[in-house]
Amino acid sequence: MIARVAQLTDPHIVSAGSTYFGVDTAKYLGAALAAVHALEPLPSYIVVTGDLVNFGTADQYARFAELMRASPLPYFVVPGNHDDRDRLRETLPPESFGGSRDERVRYAIDEFPIRLVGLDLNSKRPWPGAVADRASLAWLDDTLNAAPGKATIVAVHQPPFRTGLHYLDLGGFVGKTRLRSVVDRHANVRAVISGHIHCTRSKRWKRALASSAPSTAPQIIPLLFMQGRVLGVSHERPGFAIHDLLDDHSLQRTVYRLDDAGTYAAVSPIIVSRPQQ
Repeated sequence: MIARVAQLTDPHIVSAGSTYFGVDTAKYLGAALAAVHALEPLPSYIVVTGDLVNFGTADQYARFAELMRASPLPYFVVPGNHDDRDRLRETLPPESFGGSRDERVRYAIDEFPIRLVGLDLNSKRPWPGAVADRASLAWLDDTLNAAPGKATIVAVHQPPFRTGLHYLDLGGFVGKTRLRSVVDRHANVRAVISGHIHCTRSKRWKRALASSAPSTAPQIIPLLFMQGRVLGVSHERPGFAIHDLLDDHSLQRTVYRLDDAGTYAAVSPIIVSRPQQ
């Protein structure tokens, strides 16, 4: 193995003394971090793909930052639709968002074997959707061109594909086809990772796999939404994803879930992509 990246998503940290739908999300984020720290080898870094907190308040970001300070690993964040960009920047260390001062948070982290490109595409319309606007896509194209030979992960919040979770798909991802066309032009992109839907879904693109990871907290996912009625639910255990760059330069994705024994166990790995010769 050449390198490893840990992906956590949607911790939805709330104020001290509060819960998120009855769940102590801070406790579960701490448990996920402990599981990541127990891995051998350790990841080079952690990326948190959005909805760091639930209401975007300063005290919630301070609580998230306190939890993350306990990690010996560097971490990077991409905002989600529950996040507030200004408060995020005011509270978290600048290195966690690449020091970005653009209207949207966007950055590239180059000092690790797996390059990370963080791209904030959140938009109030559609809400809680995303918009891959022309300026963001031009920035992404230029950023990927800057390191054509380095294995790269692009991190966003909303999955840039239809997930089958209709109540979230209705929120929309405007420009997802344009985003895919940019990614497909760059052989160095191994994966496009996301969260938002609190469960795992994936779609294979030309060379990369676009995928979502489970939330670090327990979750209940509506399976179908029609005429205002939820017709089924799926109870999802907390989890996170690990992305390993292997010796042949393929990228392997493994999801870890909390099991009945209260420990994190790996689910079957997926080979994400292999570089084309």
